[in-house]
Amino acid sequence: MSRRFIGAAGAAFALAFAAACSSNDPAPLAPATTSPAESGALSDGTSLKVTPPAPIAPASGAEVDDAEPVFSVGNAAPRFGAPVALEYRFEIQTEGGELVRNSFKVSPGQEATSWEVPSPLEMGNYKWRARAEMGTNYGPWSDFVPFTITAPPSILPPGPYPTEPLAIAHFVQNAYPEYGRPGVSVSRRKGDMAFLRDRMIEVGLCVGLQWGRNLKRGGPEHSFDFLAWRTGGRTLGVDIAGSYDDTKRQLRLGFHVHGPGAFFDPLPNPEACRN
Repeated sequence: MSRRFIGAAGAAFALAFAAACSSNDPAPLAPATTSPAESGALSDGTSLKVTPPAPIAPASGAEVDDAEPVFSVGNAAPRFGAPVALEYRFEIQTEGGELVRNSFKVSPGQEATSWEVPSPLEMGNYKWRARAEMGTNYGPWSDFVPFTITAPPSILPPGPYPTEPLAIAHFVQNAYPEYGRPGVSVSRRKGDMAFLRDRMIEVGLCVGLQWGRNLKRGGPEHSFDFLAWRTGGRTLGVDIAGSYDDTKRQLRLGFHVHGPGAFFDPLPNPEACRN
């Protein structure tokens, strides 16, 4: 057994033990070896000794022309011991503090974690934050990050549009050469993939194909590299970008039908066709 595994297991045990001891006390006691400053850092009622996640995107004051942006944070770190497996929760509020979106637990990425809003936000001013969780225990929220959803510009390229599915994939890839380039972060690649996925769906709708987003495992999150196709009385799942998360390589769009089993979700407010 490696030292790294032992250290991670020991840290997980320490966090779990601290959480168990806090069942009657919202502020768990810190280990006897910690300093007073470390002990006081968790006096806010949290039950998990971790740092708050570091907000990445949307940045503070950002004007976002996508009604369903991808939110990203740098992962939290334990205050004591080795890294442990954490999940994340995102929250979006109006400028006045009304809760409008609250994610389920999001599985972490290697260094950062991303979440795509499952339904569009209205135009206006918002603020968002995130926290780490492990089981029923949770760490401190990050600071609120203000941002604005603006009216998106017309982004669908002019036609004529191809009618064959694979040709549509190539058309969209050629229309947006700045998307899918190699050497970007995983969170950026996911945002690029979501953008290209929606453009493929829009072109498909323009030529009469019933394409929509796929609800991953039934929802609420959408698949980045998979879409749903209603045809012949069935809903087919379609892989549109194999190994899209390998950011060392140029992203290549394709069209590979996997058969029934997809979860169709219509694209909200698709761009007007420009044939």
